Amino acid sequence: MNEVVWLDIVVVGTLIWLGYMGARLIGRLNLPAVTGFLLVGVLVGPHGLGFLSAELLQKIGFAEPLALGLIVFLIGEELTRKMLARHHWSFWFTSALNLLIPGVLVALAVRMVAPDQPAYVWLLAIIAISGAPATVMAVISEMGAKGRGCDTLLGTSALDNIATVVLYSVVTPFLMLSLNIHKSVGAALLETGKQIGGAVLLGIIAGVLLAKLLERVFQEGEMLALGLTNVLLVVALAEAIGVSSLLAPLVAGITVATVEEGRNTRERIFRSLRTVEYPVYIIFFTLAGAHLELASVVTGGLLAIAYIVARALGKFIAGFTGSLAAGYDMRQSAWFGLGMLPQAGVAVGLALHAAQAFPEIGATVNAVVLAAIVVFEIVGPVLTKKAVSCLLEAEQAPEAADETLVCPERIILVPVSRMLTPDRLMRTLDAVIPHGECPPTIILAHVVTPERGYTVAESLTQAQRGLEVLAEAVRDRGMLVDTRLVRARALERGIADLAEELGASMVVLGAPLSRGAFATRSPLRTKQHRVLDALDVPVLIVPGEGSGTVGADTASP
Repeated sequence: MNEVVWLDIVVVGTLIWLGYMGARLIGRLNLPAVTGFLLVGVLVGPHGLGFLSAELLQKIGFAEPLALGLIVFLIGEELTRKMLARHHWSFWFTSALNLLIPGVLVALAVRMVAPDQPAYVWLLAIIAISGAPATVMAVISEMGAKGRGCDTLLGTSALDNIATVVLYSVVTPFLMLSLNIHKSVGAALLETGKQIGGAVLLGIIAGVLLAKLLERVFQEGEMLALGLTNVLLVVALAEAIGVSSLLAPLVAGITVATVEEGRNTRERIFRSLRTVEYPVYIIFFTLAGAHLELASVVTGGLLAIAYIVARALGKFIAGFTGSLAAGYDMRQSAWFGLGMLPQAGVAVGLALHAAQAFPEIGATVNAVVLAAIVVFEIVGPVLTKKAVSCLLEAEQAPEAADETLVCPERIILVPVSRMLTPDRLMRTLDAVIPHGECPPTIILAHVVTPERGYTVAESLTQAQRGLEVLAEAVRDRGMLVDTRLVRARALERGIADLAEELGASMVVLGAPLSRGAFATRSPLRTKQHRVLDALDVPVLIVPGEGSGTVGADTASP
């Protein structure tokens, strides 16, 4: 192996290891892992100790857009029509404020500092809108947090970035026209159409193709390989044809999530990709930290100070006002506003693009944005972690103002078979969930095991169709439902592993069906007995075929 290549590999591997260790050390101070990644990057980067040289940083620069592409692809799962429809009206109110207020305040502040430079006003105002969904997602994932406040933080950050990319793509060609970089309005319009339309078209095509391939793919390893390949190709093609390499994978993620949602299997491809989520965060944020130059805070000067103060104030006001509208108190709303301050990948990418597209003013814009990133990405994750903790406390606390029931999150796992009918399933669920109780999340699981008379492909296809029919029946009853299709060598092991993975509160089993009369009367160990032995969670057995039980011994084809 070439000695230079060997040294580069050692440096990159060491960088990732140092990022991981930095996260572990920073965790002792109760700070988010993202902060540790960034600080390690700053320390070992070309502007720090120089362990990672500028030349090597440029050589491995391809890793950043690829990592960012995977991150925004995963965010696409939360932006389907059905997922957005579940949000409270306050989410949309907060999102609208978050798009409007920071941009307006930054525009006013920059205009006061540089009244003769309208291009500065437009570029910095648009970039100020962007958030850092990757940072927010990393903090939420690290804390294992769930809830309406977390959804709002992540959702608004994602929408911020979409709006920023679209606005930047629309405005930039016309700024080039005003600076005589573009020669005509037609050229400006053509560039706008190429940037936005090309990225959307590429993302839709890639998402549809991936969804088509997933029709007959059920193994986690295969889904991981297909998902990673899809993201890498989308980012590479976007860079090659000159369209947004951020918008294209985001649209691809939304597209495949929408198609999979129609099959009631929305989570499976994203769940497989999340197995590589943590190392991707290490790579992205450590390299992002290596790019940060603390001296840029000085280089940005008064313009940087105006940008940082105006954006921070705008994000805080938007988050604070939106949280009050959502019903949070003053303290929780204040932390929510502060939790929206992080700014990362999109801002860096657009600042670098501005430096290349606008030779006369781009260097200053880049210095201002990088100065802001130093502040927002070192302080921001800490504030976001505190905001998430505060929101979790608010959502888990009982409502003292009224005496309405606070429902704990419960997951009930129901193994099903291809012989189970929707009517039998609904009678079973009626017995399991008394009227008036807090509705749990129902997980319908079909465990496919090796079976004579069926090929694996036939079993998986039949199981998938059966799950879709059953899930639709549960959904029509107004219950929360999701599906799982699992391959396992033994039924009991598949159910036990799935119950542990989901954190199920209960597993519902049923007595065998009438066609399994021997199993019903036999004193020997049945499949149902083995399932009971393997489970460490409460098990409810609904007896008697007349009550519409779900047969555990029929959970495989």
